[in-house]
Amino acid sequence: MALHDFFRAMPGALTIWFSLVALVGIGCCFMAVPALYGRYHWAKARAEAGRLRQIQLGAQAGELRRYADEVAVAAARSTVTAQRREAQWEGARRAGEAAWRAFESADTAARRMGQAGAIRLPMRALTSEDLRDRERYLHRTATDAYRRGELSLTDLNDILAHRNGWGPQLHPADQEVALRRIARQRLWAAYQAVAAIERTARHHADVAVAAQRSLHDEAFAAMVRAQRAEDRRSATGARRGYPVPTGRRPLLVTT
Repeated sequence: MALHDFFRAMPGALTIWFSLVALVGIGCCFMAVPALYGRYHWAKARAEAGRLRQIQLGAQAGELRRYADEVAVAAARSTVTAQRREAQWEGARRAGEAAWRAFESADTAARRMGQAGAIRLPMRALTSEDLRDRERYLHRTATDAYRRGELSLTDLNDILAHRNGWGPQLHPADQEVALRRIARQRLWAAYQAVAAIERTARHHADVAVAAQRSLHDEAFAAMVRAQRAEDRRSATGARRGYPVPTGRRPLLVTT
């Protein structure tokens, strides 16, 4: 009888037990829903923040890469400019050396002619033939000096027109001494002008070389910053499970 009563009461007890379990489960669900909902929104916000962070890192890396490329191009151009400035200075230096050698030659010739002109020959009366010979000699010598660049056109015109003390009455030695002195003064002025050009060219070359070094240093620093930004972006994407781009174009700085 006891077993009979127990089995007859079993369905009701099970029903009550299942009802209690269902009520407890429903209560637990109601208690867990807000936490799950908050955790879902937190995970969604975190994922969105990570995505925005990736976008920001990508934009920053792209901007740094573009800047590094621009500086690299400027550095390459500065190399060409420095080479051109160095070539210009080298040409001016060679021209200055040539001008100095020409002045030294003219100075030596003027000193020798001055010493030779100090020896005076006995004076005698000049004939018309002597005057014509001296005039031809003066004109020929002045023309040759003008062709060598030792006389200006104004000096040549004065000599040919017999102005400013020039004329066949001068002794050929005196004519030669005067021509050599003019040539020395003219070549000295030419050397000074070339030396000034050389100094300017050297200054421009130094500035170009300094700019080249500065741009190459900046290009290298920009390359390093861009590479670090790329690495930081890749590391962040790999840590958050984002696809990491492969086959990145390397940053190169020409020297």
